Amino acid sequence: MLCFKKVKKYKKTALQLMLLSVIFFVLVSTVSGCRGADEVKDEVIKEEASDEITGEEENIEEDLEVNQGDLIDEKIKSEFELLAAEPDEFIDLSYEDKEYLMEVAYKAVDNYFKDSAESPDDLFLEEYDDIGRKVFIGFRVNGRKKGSYSARKNNLAESVYIATIRTIEDQRYDGGITEDNLKDLKIEIIILGDGKKFDENYEKGIHGLRIEKGDKSATFYNTVAVEGNYSHELLLEKLCKKAGLKEDCSEDDSVNIFYFPTIHFATTRFSDQVTTFYRCNVVNFNPEMSLEKIKKSLNLAEGWMLLSLDEDGYFNYEYSPSTGDYTKSNNMIRQLMSSRWLAEKSSENDVLLQMHKVNLDYVFRNWYKEDDEFGYIYYKNKSKIGAIAMALRVLIFSPYFEDYKGEAEKLANTILELQNEDGSFRAWYVEPDYSYDESRLLTYYSGQAVLSLVEFYEKTGESKYLDAATASQDFYINEYVDLMDINYFPAYVPWHTISLYRLYKITGLEKYADAIFKLNDELIRMQNQDGKQYIDYLGRFYDSNHPEYGVPFSGSTAVYVEGLACAYEIAELENDYDRMYEYKKSIFLGAHNLINLQFKGPDMYYMSHPERVEGAVRYRVEDNRIRVDTTQHTIDAFEKILEIFYK
Repeated sequence: MLCFKKVKKYKKTALQLMLLSVIFFVLVSTVSGCRGADEVKDEVIKEEASDEITGEEENIEEDLEVNQGDLIDEKIKSEFELLAAEPDEFIDLSYEDKEYLMEVAYKAVDNYFKDSAESPDDLFLEEYDDIGRKVFIGFRVNGRKKGSYSARKNNLAESVYIATIRTIEDQRYDGGITEDNLKDLKIEIIILGDGKKFDENYEKGIHGLRIEKGDKSATFYNTVAVEGNYSHELLLEKLCKKAGLKEDCSEDDSVNIFYFPTIHFATTRFSDQVTTFYRCNVVNFNPEMSLEKIKKSLNLAEGWMLLSLDEDGYFNYEYSPSTGDYTKSNNMIRQLMSSRWLAEKSSENDVLLQMHKVNLDYVFRNWYKEDDEFGYIYYKNKSKIGAIAMALRVLIFSPYFEDYKGEAEKLANTILELQNEDGSFRAWYVEPDYSYDESRLLTYYSGQAVLSLVEFYEKTGESKYLDAATASQDFYINEYVDLMDINYFPAYVPWHTISLYRLYKITGLEKYADAIFKLNDELIRMQNQDGKQYIDYLGRFYDSNHPEYGVPFSGSTAVYVEGLACAYEIAELENDYDRMYEYKKSIFLGAHNLINLQFKGPDMYYMSHPERVEGAVRYRVEDNRIRVDTTQHTIDAFEKILEIFYK
């Protein structure tokens, strides 16, 4: 860990000097009794001199703080510069090479439809000789596939030309390309690298696949898996069928399966430039963060969130870009987290206020129930404390709080009812009819419940909510921090960090800061901070040694980043420069990962409905699903980043 000199001792020294000066002044006054004007004047001069010394020490402290902050930023910047290198390609193609090869493809289209007798040989420049790579050409019109075929010649440009001609004649996709399509035609070029025998090193979206048995074979280049969002199993089934073999042919020892890297670049309807893709995505390889970068991403995300609010008043929960369908599944906590965001956002203008009102009415009309003095969220015959806590947070942030104050108090009553004498919580107000692991559920729900009580105390000033929150937090500090070695699970880190942060700001108790630091010091150990094994892993949180922690997921990355931003603020208040450095680096790497997962511009090239995805954050690098919480958590994280680093 990089060592940064702390300045707390300077503050202590200054306070000691001031205290000694006061004590000395009192002692002298007591001993001397009444003194003349000259004596008083001399004393005043001495005090002013002492004040000047103290002032100098304070200036030294401020300068030291500024220098330490600059040192942190310079250290992070230099580390990020080392990470900013683009991945090596198996052929050294410059941007100009890719532009030229694209010109060859469009020239092939022109020659075909003009029935030109002109020889294309002049296009096959000598510099592309002896690059005998297989090339696939793909056609798209407004995102729809309109043909795909391959060729392999000794000259790379000739391979592109021949593959383009064959793609024009490909009738498998709605009859193929027509002259009427030419004005909207976009072309993809995919160059195949050397194959390896299929094993655990195959990576979805990075590698293509080829299957062979006797005279039967078939190839999927890397984009097929991502565009269709196919699992490995389904991808192999489809490849077997394409080769004319049985669906389960991949289990046949006589079948050979290979995987290979690719180079993928294309023209799209979203950019005038030729775009190079990495796992079907436009990746920014430089993780350095800026105000403009965060704001741009935040604005896109908020735009998507507003468009995802259905006219009936609820948020569309999940969308599949591959099929163009919205899922019928739902989750109350994630719905209500989105409602909380809209409630807070709604004070900005009348349109947002009306959207919030429609959403609020829908939530409480459809999912809210009461049992006397207890209010709860009821969905699919169960009611969990996490959803109750999130509903309370919606009301706390709502401009209509006074209209729903009774419901808010009843929701809070239920949370208090679900609190045990030792401060712990029970997970369910209405239990489900299936078995469950309550301790695992509470790794999420407990922090959410504590946070809602703290926020409700801040809203109402009623001490019973703060008392309950501190009692619970004391229990969970012991459970999740003191006993971390046996109970650690990263899901509890962000929600407890945020609630501990709020309690620290209220009470100033060091035990809350200490707990925050221990939780987040452990969390950042599982972040990818080197961009290995694939550069789009950079910034994500995943521990392959502990699969029980869950798969890498943008929603968890985002909420981890939000919690880390709270931890950074506490480290700043504590002048803990080592942690400020570690947390800020982690926060910016996480933000970098999220921005790269956001749909925008050319990476929507295969979308039939790009307006449904722009600004949303996909599930992870190889899974293009969009769930409402992936984007909502990202918004909260970026809002916190702006608050802490770009005031």
